[in-house]
Amino acid sequence: MSPYESMPLIHPSRGFADETLRQIVRVRGSGEQLRIRLTNRFGRQPLTVGRTRVAAHRAGSTIVPGTDRAVTFAGAAHVVIPEGAEVVSDVVEFATTDETDLVLSTYHPVPTGLATYHPFTLQTGYVAPGDVTADPTLPAAVPVEPRFHLGGIDVLAAEPRRVVAVFGDSLTDGVGTTPGAHLRYPDLLGRRIGAATVLNLGIAGNRLLADVFGERGVARFDRDVLELPGLDRVIVQIGLNDIGLATMFDTPAVSAADLIAGPTSIARRAGARGVGTIATTVTPFGGAAGLAPGLDTPENEETRQRVNDWIRTTHEFDAYADLDHALRDPAAPTALRPEYDSGDHIHPNDAGAEAMAAATAEAPPRNRPLAGSGPARRGVGGPAGWRAGRGPDVCSS
Repeated sequence: MSPYESMPLIHPSRGFADETLRQIVRVRGSGEQLRIRLTNRFGRQPLTVGRTRVAAHRAGSTIVPGTDRAVTFAGAAHVVIPEGAEVVSDVVEFATTDETDLVLSTYHPVPTGLATYHPFTLQTGYVAPGDVTADPTLPAAVPVEPRFHLGGIDVLAAEPRRVVAVFGDSLTDGVGTTPGAHLRYPDLLGRRIGAATVLNLGIAGNRLLADVFGERGVARFDRDVLELPGLDRVIVQIGLNDIGLATMFDTPAVSAADLIAGPTSIARRAGARGVGTIATTVTPFGGAAGLAPGLDTPENEETRQRVNDWIRTTHEFDAYADLDHALRDPAAPTALRPEYDSGDHIHPNDAGAEAMAAATAEAPPRNRPLAGSGPARRGVGGPAGWRAGRGPDVCSS
């Protein structure tokens, strides 16, 4: 997302100058080759990367000895990325399994300006002075929490494999789950439906119909989702922030009609590309006044119920996952179950994320079931070809 938004969420962006940035990234999907995507989409000056290397992760800032590989761009170690652009590396010979933790090290020789970034990753990165991209460990490094300049990692899949994108907000991004444990809802969903690779396209704070905390969902959907090679299905989990953040920004309340029109547009755009769609109901937020003043009101609860009624009955989507039903407290249906509550009364904890994954994997189909064994869609290069990875865990296959 852009580092120049009017209200940074959780962690602000930063720049780099004569520094190495080392980021830990989990990719999913077996393959023998990969490509790195670096992005300067929201930068306001050209981004210079002097050197890039990839290796397997051992622990902290340390790589597994003997796994380090140089990454080049059109044959060169040095690359300059124009404002608003992205570059894709040359192919790197690097074997991956269903879950492989990589270390991506980039050296930034000149000031970068504020970086295009993902604020909330649940995976610590490291910054150290000078070009130490090839060093096995970075003892002088400073930890950083966001992810910077990484557009994705693609893995060349040897076998056909479906790609499922989860498009959402902080619930998809993993807020409330254990850092470093890979227990976000899409992580757990991927383990449940092993026949497909699940990509996490969540942005904490993101809204469907308004900017700030990332581009509005209806605007970023085509680029972030529909351009993914090999995409078979998209799960749409977004809308709670449209209801809850109006008070924070002192803007008019979003109507249920608007929150129905937005997903309808997304479903139809996906359907036109042959991509299956699953909607998720909006989850409970009773008692959340401390985190989000103005969210827990009778008017907002009525909007949530009207949107959920539509999701449960519409045929615009191929299926729906009833996350509301999976997470709500039977004794107080407007609130999360206590055992699923991370403590802020909005975000599920690890157990709640597991319940979300179970409900989604078992979503009642109107057309195609998510967990079924139907054929993979033909992506770029055919069924056995490049699969793109995006998100806080860059899940590729």
